Amino acid sequence: MTPCTPSKKSRMLLLDDQGKMARSIATEVGMSASQVRKIMPGLRESRDPYAVKPKPGRPRKLDERDLRRARREIKSGRAPDATALQRDMFPDVSPRTVQRNLCEIGLPGRVRRKKPYLSKKHRKSRREWVKEQEGKDLEDWQRIWYSDESKFNLFGSDGRRWCRREIGEELCDRCVDVQVKHGGGNVMVWGDISWNGVGRLHRIEGTMDAVQYCKILSHSLLGSLSDQKTAPSSIIFQQDNDSKHKSRMATRWFEDHDITVLPWPSSSPDMNLIEHVWDVLDRKLRARPTKPSNRDQLWEILQEEWESIDVETIRDLYRSIPRRLEALKKARGGYTKY
Repeated sequence: MTPCTPSKKSRMLLLDDQGKMARSIATEVGMSASQVRKIMPGLRESRDPYAVKPKPGRPRKLDERDLRRARREIKSGRAPDATALQRDMFPDVSPRTVQRNLCEIGLPGRVRRKKPYLSKKHRKSRREWVKEQEGKDLEDWQRIWYSDESKFNLFGSDGRRWCRREIGEELCDRCVDVQVKHGGGNVMVWGDISWNGVGRLHRIEGTMDAVQYCKILSHSLLGSLSDQKTAPSSIIFQQDNDSKHKSRMATRWFEDHDITVLPWPSSSPDMNLIEHVWDVLDRKLRARPTKPSNRDQLWEILQEEWESIDVETIRDLYRSIPRRLEALKKARGGYTKY
């Protein structure tokens, strides 16, 4: 359909006053005769080429200007969510109306991602670190062994769990996330990974300090290197900046065993590949048909599932390192999707 502008409508009125037929008017203004016949009755009545027929139904509570203001408030962070936006800017409009309008302009509600706190110092450290890594290729990254500690609950996980249910099924056994006080107990583990797969998984008893950490390194890290027939001097070891990792005892241990430690920026789990391996391990644990009933059973299952993690899964993580560095560089040391 050809657009009918106010100038065309003015011309149509003039030709109609001159007694021209619809077909002749259509030819002169460049429109179809059927379109002219549809427009002319209302145009003769209003005599206003700028008149716009009001839309049927109740007027919108929020107009275009309101929505632009709402978008600015959300994007700037001054309004953290729809509830705050409605309370501060649109008190005469229901929260549901505000939520619906935000969805229509492409701002639906989403669960906030949990990320570690990044101060200006942290961001600067991450920017400097990514600059130092420029020029490394995949072969360089294959030398790095990643390590970390993680906790696994006996009952449930610390994350959100979803289900599919019909109305009225919210209390069915399959739709309930069963909770036990303090998680029913948990198992803390230490692990390491390399280009060639997972290393040894170590169960942490009690609170880990520098002494226990050095014992773990002597038993599990050196054991992993021995299992993969790798010389300690040929690897670069990654660890975060926890106080026990940076202690004088641990530093001396690495020096005595001729192991190079990779400088690591604070608050950077998104750059640590083993974080994704913990997620894989947790999913494999929750997918088992038989659940552990005590901490010892949980530890046995963790060991079994840890050993079953595919080498290609880990190598895919190593291949993602250039993308991670590019994302960190683009974010200027801020948050990334990893």
